[in-house]
Amino acid sequence: MKKWQTIILSIALAVFTWFLVTGREVVETWVDMPVVMTNPPEGLIIGDGLVDKIQVRLRGPKGLVGNLSSQNLVYKLDVSHLKIGERIVEIDTSRIPLSSTYEIIEVKPNRLKLTVDRRISKKIAVEAVWSGDMNPDYELREIAAAPDLVVIRGPETLLRKITKTRVVMSEDFLEAVPASWAEDVGLELPEEIEASPGQVRVEAFFGPKLHQIWVKVPLEIHAPRGYKATVSQKYVRLLVEGPIFLFRDNEYRKEIAATLIFGSEMAAGEFNLDYDVTLPEGCRVEKKNPETVTTTLKKK
Repeated sequence: MKKWQTIILSIALAVFTWFLVTGREVVETWVDMPVVMTNPPEGLIIGDGLVDKIQVRLRGPKGLVGNLSSQNLVYKLDVSHLKIGERIVEIDTSRIPLSSTYEIIEVKPNRLKLTVDRRISKKIAVEAVWSGDMNPDYELREIAAAPDLVVIRGPETLLRKITKTRVVMSEDFLEAVPASWAEDVGLELPEEIEASPGQVRVEAFFGPKLHQIWVKVPLEIHAPRGYKATVSQKYVRLLVEGPIFLFRDNEYRKEIAATLIFGSEMAAGEFNLDYDVTLPEGCRVEKKNPETVTTTLKKK
């Protein structure tokens, strides 16, 4: 019986001695420690230089060092004293949440170069742009954004350089081209900037490319009942503006007519009369030659 007691006592002493020796053994290791920003000044932001974590090289008892990873240690970076501009902030080892049991040997990084800025907002204009391929016979007439002013928020140094932003409508109309096209489009801004609203309604208006051409047209004469009309010329010349594709063949001429205008109460004599012009859809008269036609009325 005494023999078994002696054996058990010997084992207990051996285990105790092992723990004692192990706990007193000193080792070195690296520990990753997340960085949390505290006490930020109101309205100020850190635009660059802030790290997610620091690495701490430490020395301590082997038995305790092994448990550090489970303790959720965090380095609290106090930024209450920061001012606008580039600032150097030292990593204060006294703020690293480790007891005096551990010896801190090295910290990476041991200082941070922070870019501190103020967060502001301002109104800027929105410029609408169309980008795409289109039937060459057509063109963009107008494009507009609604609203044409937006509020942006972000670092003051960045916002100071921005006076307007663009919205790009990207659509292709290779064959049929609509008179108008509208869609919601996002603003082109750096990632650091927020906009309200973040997208605007863009509407574009299209039309055919126009061309001007002189056309010689026979003058149609419908004299008042009981009169015979004699005109100084049987043809007039018209400067017609219309879609460029319309003038590629002479079919358009069949839709152009010039008709002499007689008043409701006409009498025999000589008059300078105007004439009506009929044109294909989408065309208009830029100039008449002549403006009026000398006409002589005689009773039959």
